[in-house]
Amino acid sequence: MKNFLFYLFLALSLLAGGYFAGWHRAAIHFAANSAKETAAPDKNPAAFPPAKNIQPAAKNNPAGNSGGDGGKFSLEENEAKILAFKADDSDEMQKLANAVDPGQIPQLLAFADKNLHNAVLQDLRGDLLEPWAEADPQAAMAYAQALAVKQDRESAIVTVIGGWDKKEPDAAAAWVLQLPKGQLRNQAVGSVVDALAGKNPQAALAFLKSSGVSLLQSGEIDSIFEKWVENDPAAAAAKAAGLSSPQERSQAFNAIAQGWADSNPQGALAWANSLTSANDKQNAVSTIVSQWAQTDAAAAMSYVRQLPEGKVKQDSLEQVGEQLAQSDPKAALDFAQGLSAGDSKNSVLSSAVEQWMQQDSAAALAYVQALPAGSQRNDILQSAIQSLANQDPKTAASLVGLLPPGNMQANVVSQIANGFASSDPQSAMDWIQTLPEGRAKQNALQSFGSQMAQNDPKAAADFANTLPPGQAHDNLVNDVANQWAESDLNGALAWVQQLPDGNGKQTALNNLSAQWVEADPQAALTFAQKLPADAQSDFLNTAASGWASQDPKAAMNYVQTMPAGAARNSFISGLVSGMADNSPPDAAAYVATLPPGDTQNAAALKVVDDWSESDPQSAATWAVTFPAGDTRNSAIANVVSGWAQNDPVGAGKWLSALPDDGSKQGAIQSYVSQVAGQNPEMALPWVQTLTDENQRNESIEQIARSWLQTDPTKATAWLNQTSLPADRKAELLNPGAADSNTGLPVAPSPVLSQ
Repeated sequence: MKNFLFYLFLALSLLAGGYFAGWHRAAIHFAANSAKETAAPDKNPAAFPPAKNIQPAAKNNPAGNSGGDGGKFSLEENEAKILAFKADDSDEMQKLANAVDPGQIPQLLAFADKNLHNAVLQDLRGDLLEPWAEADPQAAMAYAQALAVKQDRESAIVTVIGGWDKKEPDAAAAWVLQLPKGQLRNQAVGSVVDALAGKNPQAALAFLKSSGVSLLQSGEIDSIFEKWVENDPAAAAAKAAGLSSPQERSQAFNAIAQGWADSNPQGALAWANSLTSANDKQNAVSTIVSQWAQTDAAAAMSYVRQLPEGKVKQDSLEQVGEQLAQSDPKAALDFAQGLSAGDSKNSVLSSAVEQWMQQDSAAALAYVQALPAGSQRNDILQSAIQSLANQDPKTAASLVGLLPPGNMQANVVSQIANGFASSDPQSAMDWIQTLPEGRAKQNALQSFGSQMAQNDPKAAADFANTLPPGQAHDNLVNDVANQWAESDLNGALAWVQQLPDGNGKQTALNNLSAQWVEADPQAALTFAQKLPADAQSDFLNTAASGWASQDPKAAMNYVQTMPAGAARNSFISGLVSGMADNSPPDAAAYVATLPPGDTQNAAALKVVDDWSESDPQSAATWAVTFPAGDTRNSAIANVVSGWAQNDPVGAGKWLSALPDDGSKQGAIQSYVSQVAGQNPEMALPWVQTLTDENQRNESIEQIARSWLQTDPTKATAWLNQTSLPADRKAELLNPGAADSNTGLPVAPSPVLSQ
């Protein structure tokens, strides 16, 4: 396997070298074989350790189970349990996975794949894969990698890694590092980091850095430093202070503040007050005080009251008040009266009333109704209604009229309708009919209908038929059709087809088309032929995409029977989209067989976009073989943009080697746009290579706006030495100064009417 990977890498290098030697004029179809070869690491990216000696339980041998509750059930009994599972039986699925003998898991998964609906299958598959991976990572990963649908495959791979790294973290980590860079690798790295962080956060951070995945993009800063601070807060704080990115430091400081406050709030506050950044200090103090108030509200309050006046004190007072509201809402109300008028006071009052509603709704309502009219009363009233919406929707509905018309009222009406639908659908319908026409009523109809569609699709369909034409009707038709199709596709299709023509009917049919074409392709595609041109195009595109994601060969065979024309082009577009979601190399090979023209160009761009998420190196290698022109330029720019998001260093190296032709300028601009927000210093060398003055100036401004937020000193020094015109520099460094220099009044902020 390692030799294969070596020669594979060598082949990729030669392919790229051929391009740079001037072979980039080849037509798209010449790259088909290369596209297939470069994708091999995505399908089988690394070798596995030897498999454990675990054999599947014999079909008729209940003794295949051993230990725990799993010993009580034969394979047939567990299969019967699986058939009975519904989408909301997640606890029962987890119990089965915890109890079953690992030797049964391969056969149980094969049975589930064949017999379960997708929504149930996804949950059960995840539950079963983790214990299987702990016992036999090689077999579990082989199963995961063989799944046809890309989303299912990648989710399963990450789940397997989660099981594997519990028992063999070093082996799992080594395997993950061999994955091609992209979204799957990032998720897999995160799984390993989670496992390592609990045992050795220093090692977790070192692994994360060695992976090449940005700390911010990984989303693992919190998990690492929360664990680290439990054992050695001083070392964690020192390491966080040494992080190069201001955003990374801020996130790590927040995790440290939260964890340190649990064990030693006074020590955590001493550290927080030593931070040099005002924002970091403010956020850390606020976080620590909030945690402290959960265990000792009086001590936290005493500390906050002695702080000097300012934003740190106001934020901390708000945090103490909100925590106090959880345990003693009346005390929190008294505390809030001592706060200055403003958002902090309103927030504490709202939290206190919401909690009071849970304990004594009558007393809390009396308090709210006695408040003087105004914005403070509205905020508190909104919290009260939200608290009641599910537990007592009738009372909540009686309070809506106390709110002024507008966004606040529309939002709570939607929540009440949702609560009504779960407990008393008839009362909900009666109440909604009393609402005046407008956005609040539309929100209520949609919320009620969506909830009802989940509980009883046929009753929801009857309700939808009573609604007048409009957005609420169309949205509900779509929700009902989707929910109904989960259990009865033919029934849902029959209902949708008898609806009057309109947007709602067409949208619902489009959303059902993938399931329909998979179940009965001839009937679905015969139906499509009767549709108007635009509706037919949407239907065929969606149908082909869904079909190709499940059975690409059948979809490719069918398209051969279609006559040339717009309908066939729409089907091809969807076909490529579905294939690209699962296997970009196969989609690339198919695109290469299409005749040159707009259809092939659009299909190629779709493949490049999807491929760059999982394997940007291979996507880039394929894109550079496109014929010169707009399609090639767009493809390369798109690859670079996606690549830079996950691996800015790798994308930058590839971009450096790209010949300086028409496509490179657009690719540079995409690169700068992507990295400017995350790591502006990495974008600096590229700006001056932009030959178009307008593009260069726009990129300079983009970097400056981002960098000035995180490191104004460095950003200002850099900006002053750029070629950006002086007036545009001044506008960036002193926003609003241009208006005052010209004597023009600064425009007032707009006031939005309710």
